[in-house]
Amino acid sequence: MAFAARQTPGDCMAEPNISSQRRHRAARQDCILTELRAQPSMRASELAQKLDVSHETIRRDIIDLDRRGLLRRTYGGAERPLRIEAPLAERRTMHVNTRHRIGAEAAALVGPGEVVMIGSESTCWHMVRSLAAGAQQVTAITNYHSVAEALCDNPGAQIITLGGRLHPTERYAWGPQAIEELTRYRANWAMFGASGIDGSGVYDIDDHAAGICRRMFRQAGRVAVLADSSKFGMPALARIASWPEIDLLVVDTPPQGAIAATLSAQGVRILSTSKKTQPHDDASPHS
Repeated sequence: MAFAARQTPGDCMAEPNISSQRRHRAARQDCILTELRAQPSMRASELAQKLDVSHETIRRDIIDLDRRGLLRRTYGGAERPLRIEAPLAERRTMHVNTRHRIGAEAAALVGPGEVVMIGSESTCWHMVRSLAAGAQQVTAITNYHSVAEALCDNPGAQIITLGGRLHPTERYAWGPQAIEELTRYRANWAMFGASGIDGSGVYDIDDHAAGICRRMFRQAGRVAVLADSSKFGMPALARIASWPEIDLLVVDTPPQGAIAATLSAQGVRILSTSKKTQPHDDASPHS
């Protein structure tokens, strides 16, 4: 039996050999990460038994995932790290269909003539591609060069790019200049992604990027967070915003448990690509 595309803890059963070793390895590694989302650490022997493979195979998988920054290798096993992310080029190829659907839902929220501030996360790039395809007149303010470039495909878009220091690998502007420039503008929307989400709020692995997003939502009437469900229960270094500061969460699958209870208590609306709800029209503007 082949692995399903998305697994839940306990579903990681052994499977017969399949023709593509790369596919087999990727499915097995996805299973390892799924298990670590459910519990903070696991021993290599546990993983080897669960997957019915050798200890040496699991050891190689753990080394590879550690190298890619997706888990932390420990003596005898692996543990879930404080949320970290793969390099930009790799993130562009991850969860592509999911992020495209999330981006399309978020882009549909922006009305003709509205102003939207856009963060530097990968899901925002997908959102902007949908926004550009809609060919409506919007004004976009961003610190992310890839967002500005994608919007150039929409002749009706007015694009304002922020100055400041350029991050050498992530290709976004940050620092006092970018933050000061944001204070000159007001927007209908601030939209940004997240490296992690928990009951306290939304996080980014990069404190520089988080600082830009914090300034954006203070300048906007409404705030939308765009994230796929792999970010749930995974806090990261820098908190961007707590839930009372957020109006809308755009996701593929709605959160469950403690996160869902917190969002309900704080009045945060959820727009899910798997089960759509109406975005809330009575959001209170942020200061």
